[in-house]
Amino acid sequence: MANDDPEKLDRGALPALMSLPPFPVFLLAVGEKDPDVSTIGLFNVFSVDKPRVGVAVKSSRWTYKLLEETPDFTLNIPGKDLVDKVIKIGEVSGSKMNKFAEVGLTPKPGTRTRSPTIQECPLNLEVEKQEIIDRSDWDHIWVIGKIVHCDIHPDYDRGNMLLYWDGEFRTASKVIRKME
Repeated sequence: MANDDPEKLDRGALPALMSLPPFPVFLLAVGEKDPDVSTIGLFNVFSVDKPRVGVAVKSSRWTYKLLEETPDFTLNIPGKDLVDKVIKIGEVSGSKMNKFAEVGLTPKPGTRTRSPTIQECPLNLEVEKQEIIDRSDWDHIWVIGKIVHCDIHPDYDRGNMLLYWDGEFRTASKVIRKME
């Protein structure tokens, strides 16, 4: 599913937001010339009607430096088949290596962002950075943005997407009850 019509961007992002698993793991890609990819576990939906999402990053991280310099970023949902790559990405700094090349992921040009999406991820959100919330008493800085484009692979199954909870990578279990 792609959404390129500027008049329908907010409405088009809603299905993507509603497709997110609980406690999702994201691969955040940022940067145009030498993009970095980072494993992100702190994520929040700040608005649904006008889709706004945020990620929290420590200011000491290389990813944060790139987020300060770049007007956008992408959030890419990895499937369970990428768990080893997700872990490796989270263990090393992009200032020391090209993590895309090192772990074998393919950066794909964004449709509406300078930052790339990740070809191997079945759900990609392109986000225009809008606000940075830096509270000196928090250990992470929130970067909030507007979803400007989303792609969902036709075979996307949120039951196969990675979740992180209590030090464990998981997938969602079966549905117990559906709300009417």
